Amino acid sequence: MTTPAPIPRPPRIAPLADPPPDTQAVLDKGLQYGDRPLNVPATLAHHPLLLKRFTLFAGLILADSLLPPRDRELLTLRATYRAGAEYYFGHHRRFAPAAGLTDAEMEAIVDETAVWRGRDGTLMAFADQLSTGTTVDDATWASLRSFYDEAQALEATILVGFYRMMAGFVNTIGVEREPGVPGWFRSP
Repeated sequence: MTTPAPIPRPPRIAPLADPPPDTQAVLDKGLQYGDRPLNVPATLAHHPLLLKRFTLFAGLILADSLLPPRDRELLTLRATYRAGAEYYFGHHRRFAPAAGLTDAEMEAIVDETAVWRGRDGTLMAFADQLSTGTTVDDATWASLRSFYDEAQALEATILVGFYRMMAGFVNTIGVEREPGVPGWFRSP
């Protein structure tokens, strides 16, 4: 992974503290952290139409995914790691155990020497290639298609691209992780 530039502190655009009622209604429908919306949608609340579209799109990926949960979290963690999105990596570290990922597997996602095989190896190669470029090679695509149908292959492609795009957003704007949300794994 290329080390991203430090996230600006304080945020370049802070989460909207007192949104109008229609915007608050959209925020109330999304993921919450404690008693408030997550910092990404609360920041997007400065642009209500963008917030509405983001919420629909992100909701589809999180709640209505066609991908097996474990696969989705493997792709997400690897894509957020490769893109330098510590904000999203930390949040998905919290979601991944419920999808069946172990701590050792999550740590291996950021270990450049880890060897992945089979289906997991295909998912890691797919996320790596799409996170560092704009396509995947034919062998990786054929391997992915051996276990994903057309709709799932489309979603996997969009999923990795979504987190690459969101890495640019959270890192440029300086969106802060909520208190208690983990970040990268640290070396001992």
